[in-house]
Amino acid sequence: MRVTLAICCYNAEETIERALSSARQLDWDNLEILVCDDASTDHSREIVQSVARQDSRVKLVTHSLNKGNAGARNTLCREATGEILAFLDADDENSPRRLKEQVARLLMAEEQHSAPVSVYCTRSVISDGRTTSLRAMGTPNPVGGNAVALHLLCGDPLPGGGRVGTCTMLTRVSTLRKFPFDESFRRAVDREWAIRFVLSGGLIVGCEESLVTQHLSLSASKRARQNDARRRVVKKYRSYLQERRSYLYALSIHRPGSMYFRGHRLVFWSVTSLLSRFRKLR
Repeated sequence: MRVTLAICCYNAEETIERALSSARQLDWDNLEILVCDDASTDHSREIVQSVARQDSRVKLVTHSLNKGNAGARNTLCREATGEILAFLDADDENSPRRLKEQVARLLMAEEQHSAPVSVYCTRSVISDGRTTSLRAMGTPNPVGGNAVALHLLCGDPLPGGGRVGTCTMLTRVSTLRKFPFDESFRRAVDREWAIRFVLSGGLIVGCEESLVTQHLSLSASKRARQNDARRRVVKKYRSYLQERRSYLYALSIHRPGSMYFRGHRLVFWSVTSLLSRFRKLR
């Protein structure tokens, strides 16, 4: 079975060689390593081309204009020659066992369920010199439907909890072509995709083992932009949330990034508490 390891790359000259080295060490015989350079202005493209000359499994596709993560991922899905595709960010690393573990979970879940399946793995996150573990959603049991959507939109409890992140995602190429990423989003792309996927009947499955190392740097301004993007996701699903008397509540827990660091927390906590009681009346 052929697997594509897909990497989005934008101005990643300092890290892309490390990511490619990690990809080349994956324990999988029939492997394609596909990189989409999203109109980088540094030397990322030349580095990938140099590695591709050393390893025929490495292939490069390029954008003449920057399309963002969603656009780059959709290009990778269109160009992939594998049956199964796993994503990796240009500054992250895989465990050599990653594909064997996640493909096994995918095939097992497909034997037990008729729905499309997306598999995420637990990741080790290195940030500010500290390492933490983020458990994958769908661990130990598959999850889907309203439970996942309301967890991601409203923070409702979800059995097992866990995270979705495209940097740890593996699924069939046919699934990604049926459910392309929304290119109107520059951030929160993985969250929006997961919500749309589960509301269309998809299942999320998790691997307990940490198989990806994520190198993360989150500044205050980046956190604010991330929160603004999550509010955009909430607004996209406004009708769905209004049917559940949850739209205003979802907006309140994803307050505007401009207010996130300005001492507005007490105001938002009181509003969120009031809207939470309103939700329970439904």
